[in-house]
Amino acid sequence: MELNAPGLKRRPNKDGTVRHYWVASAVSKNAKDYPQKTVPVFGSDEEIAHRCRVLSSELKLWLSNRGLGPKPLYDGSLKSLIKVYRETEESPYHNIKHNTREMYDESLDLLIETVGTRQLSRLSGLDFQRWYNKLKEPAAHTEKEIQLAKKAGTKLEPKPERVRRAYKAMQMLRIVVKFGIVANVTECARLAVVLEQMRFHVPPARTERITFQQVEAICAKAIEQGRLSIALAQALQFELTLRQVDVIGLWEPLEDRDEGQGIVSGRRRWTGGLAWSHIDANGILSKVTTKTGQVAEHDTTAYPFLRSILDHVPQEKRIGPMIVDESTGLPYRDRQRFARVWRSIANECGVPRDVWNRDSRAGGVTEGSDAGANIEHLRHHANHANIATTARYNRNTIEKTRTVAELRVAHRTPKNV
Repeated sequence: MELNAPGLKRRPNKDGTVRHYWVASAVSKNAKDYPQKTVPVFGSDEEIAHRCRVLSSELKLWLSNRGLGPKPLYDGSLKSLIKVYRETEESPYHNIKHNTREMYDESLDLLIETVGTRQLSRLSGLDFQRWYNKLKEPAAHTEKEIQLAKKAGTKLEPKPERVRRAYKAMQMLRIVVKFGIVANVTECARLAVVLEQMRFHVPPARTERITFQQVEAICAKAIEQGRLSIALAQALQFELTLRQVDVIGLWEPLEDRDEGQGIVSGRRRWTGGLAWSHIDANGILSKVTTKTGQVAEHDTTAYPFLRSILDHVPQEKRIGPMIVDESTGLPYRDRQRFARVWRSIANECGVPRDVWNRDSRAGGVTEGSDAGANIEHLRHHANHANIATTARYNRNTIEKTRTVAELRVAHRTPKNV
């Protein structure tokens, strides 16, 4: 494990032993006039590291007294408060899952870009309301959209308000301001009271879902375009009602202790997605889900359509991640990249733009409900959060999910398709 020993340098002796020194210039480039430029340090690794930390703290105090220390994180602006939230070691920002942190970062970056320079001391609730109103405004049409409409001789309809975008930004503002109170940022106590009195319109729950016909069309088009990864992901999400992240996975920053383990690219490691090893010789898929830690268990042979997509992959190639970006040979680098490729194919199939890939899970559950599946079996099939009665179903997971599969497949008659 790497020592937390700022300024530590090692010099070999002729007899093979090593001398340890603390070097001021290795801690700060402004240390040229510091009286103790090089200090020998002795003892165990832990003692050496502790001595280096003490010497570094003394140097930083000396620099600070001469106006040469690092600039404080907080300078009164919202941007600097967000920096405090992100960089303070004790911040809850460091305890959330990586994919959740990415969603936080989208809103935090939006706040920095749009209102980051604003001074907290000059803010009021009226400012927050103006920010919300501005952030929810519809996105402008792109030049490509304008040119296509002009070529087709059609009039562009206004895009919908981005209520979800604005609401998420305001929720992140609440989180950052509350942490500011913990970090003893004076203005945050006042602003937290102001925010407590404010209510921002909550975006309505999504009602869109994808249908089996749309799934068929997307999978066929994806295979036609050499994008088997999209067909596989789409079929797995819809048929097995799996969350997108549990199918395509995600890339997390690589920790030193994990170096060399798993699928690594640069300083990131892939995790959370489906691998071919999750399906046994009998076609039973079993995987621990990322959100709840529950085990999702499904019989893939119960879904003929899913099997037809899986059959496009030869047995000798069923190694490693199931969903691999054909452009890189690795799992998709992020959900945005996957969503862009999926959206392009869905557009060609005539799937409405307000239907997303992440609506696949809702589509599968709705199909099961329409087919008459028991609500408890459906809940188990979708691997939803625990309720009081969950325990008595745990031992028969595969039977429950098979029952839902049989009902859904039977429901796909010419009358219902």
